[in-house]
Amino acid sequence: MLKKFLILLFLTTSYSFSFDLDKKINLVDFANKVSISNKINIVIDEDLNSSISFSFPDIKKERDLLSIFKVMISKKGFNLKKKNDIYYLSKKINFKTNNYLYKLKYNSFDDCSKLLKQLNVSYTYLNDTNSLLISSTFNEYKKIKLFLDNTDIKQQQVILKIYVFEHSDDDLSEKGFKYGSTYQGATNETEIAINSILFPINSNVHKLSDINFYGALRLLNEHNILTVKQFPYILAKNNKKFIFEAVQNLPFLVTTTTTEATNTSEQNSVEYRDVGLKINGLSLIHKDYITLDIDLIMEDLVNSSVLTPTPTTYKRHIQSNTNINYNEVLLLSGLKRNKHTETDFNVPFLSNIWLLGELFKYKSKNDKELNITIAIEVIKSDDFEDEKIIKNISDISILSNNYESTISEVCDIGF
Repeated sequence: MLKKFLILLFLTTSYSFSFDLDKKINLVDFANKVSISNKINIVIDEDLNSSISFSFPDIKKERDLLSIFKVMISKKGFNLKKKNDIYYLSKKINFKTNNYLYKLKYNSFDDCSKLLKQLNVSYTYLNDTNSLLISSTFNEYKKIKLFLDNTDIKQQQVILKIYVFEHSDDDLSEKGFKYGSTYQGATNETEIAINSILFPINSNVHKLSDINFYGALRLLNEHNILTVKQFPYILAKNNKKFIFEAVQNLPFLVTTTTTEATNTSEQNSVEYRDVGLKINGLSLIHKDYITLDIDLIMEDLVNSSVLTPTPTTYKRHIQSNTNINYNEVLLLSGLKRNKHTETDFNVPFLSNIWLLGELFKYKSKNDKELNITIAIEVIKSDDFEDEKIIKNISDISILSNNYESTISEVCDIGF
């Protein structure tokens, strides 16, 4: 059993102590002064070098001496622990560092690596086995493992069902929509859903329940009011970007002018660009809802001919950040585009007859303004699990001091 020096408490109230400490004082004398000024007992391990000296300015307040003593001996690598009414001063125990293998169950290395860096933990990632080789003491590893167990979890994902509709106001008028039978048999909620889809300018509803949305969709399909252009399903993971594109890769004629000295030359080349609908998004998944960050770009050709020296497009850009409950439908509406149609028909041979051939030719041009509505429904996937929450981790606070899925759908936009 280690011998210890006992510095006894002086209980005499008449004792006075001066705090004009020397700039240099050894461990025993320092502990003795702290013991007297704070009326406490301090036991010093015999393994400690009693000749160790401390340097500090004069202490004016008696109550500060014990706090300063704790800080200064800690910097020297000592521990001061209180048991009952006695303080024990000893060396800190240096635990042996070992290597521990932690096998990740899921694709969570990015989050785990950020965690370990924050905790200043030394580690190596093993790609082939998806494991972490951690260098630490045994007690530290137990606490690190608790963090990793709550970080290495299955990534949440939801299903996003996207509908792209188009309809023309002229077609609605021709079909007598406002006076037709579409609303017959529809509930009040379904009527609101129909108006939100077809007449967004007269509605302030931007989210619908899936029941009302599909009820409205069924009635509109029965009367051939809407044309569904796209309806992809996207699996969106938590905090990962997703992409939906319905575009045409169209050729544009580009003219490049080169000037050398007094000579100028022009060179034509064909450049391909994606023109159509593009949706970039990010979903933050919660237990009862998701936060959906949407960046929508719709671009159409203005020129009737694609190969033109100065191609022109018309671009609409929408950014939206909103919370959506599961089995709820978000409506992005109020978008318009012009549809240009050209028809050139002739009867072979007969159309080539002089004068008379014009009777067998037919040409027409038609421009129609279309309304575009994009609906996004959020559905829980079958493997959805509630997020794990780290609980009762106050015992690992010591460590803080030491230490896409991208799914792309590329389709013919049909616009």
